[in-house]
Amino acid sequence: MDINYQEIVDRTAVHALKSNIILDYSEKSIAEVESILGTYYDHLTEYDGKEGADTLWNVAVHYGIYLGETMLRLGMKEKGFAWFVDEGLPILKNQTSAQISPITKAHKRILNGPEDNVKSFCDVAFLFAEGKLPTESVYRAINVQLPSGQIIENVLHRDIDSYVMMVEQGREDFLILESQDGFLQFYGVDNQYVCEVRVNLPDGDFHTYSVIDKAKVQRIRRVQFATPYGQFTPTEREVVPLELLNMVIRAYYEHVKTDDFLEAIPYIDTTEITKRCMGLIQ
Repeated sequence: MDINYQEIVDRTAVHALKSNIILDYSEKSIAEVESILGTYYDHLTEYDGKEGADTLWNVAVHYGIYLGETMLRLGMKEKGFAWFVDEGLPILKNQTSAQISPITKAHKRILNGPEDNVKSFCDVAFLFAEGKLPTESVYRAINVQLPSGQIIENVLHRDIDSYVMMVEQGREDFLILESQDGFLQFYGVDNQYVCEVRVNLPDGDFHTYSVIDKAKVQRIRRVQFATPYGQFTPTEREVVPLELLNMVIRAYYEHVKTDDFLEAIPYIDTTEITKRCMGLIQ
């Protein structure tokens, strides 16, 4: 089957331009595609029946092929990847038969929402091409630290629910999810949690963030909260539900880059107030 990929990409670029988005084969444009596909997900109810399903599939094909072309231009072509048609579906494949399906992922993003983020998909694809992708489905290494100080190393996302349940049921006061560049910590019970993130910078500095619930912002006066990392924290924090907490934890696993992680979650920057409470600044 002969497919004119450039023609499809050109049509995709014209479509994106209607939303004032320029597709230029850059890494930034991948995030723009994520935004466009997210808009379709937000309006899924408007695409009923076979006609609606066909429209969404057509959108996925066009933007999936754009993602594939972008990945090829950003280094995957040099790694031996090229377009290959498998039972009518264009996929990226190399000589070792390793394959990636950006069209399928784009379609899943439209139908399933943020959990099928195409930016994360492309990040993983680049790692895959470099031979750096772990055998498991997540790629941020996480150690879980309990209030006792006990550390459980390399906890996979598929296994994290049992630890979250400990806090949910009141069997543990808090959890700390440690990563190479910082940690995510949360405490609470039932359906109310305070969730914070610390990012350690290469120069020795750090930033902190508090997760917020944009749908219903509440504040809770903070009790003394001592962890192995200290007890210097602001007196107030945002309260978020369990569903949002689980989404943030998943995003923490899936996004190695801090900017990508923060883009995927609702938060406020608490760096200044945290440093004031720690006595690091006046």
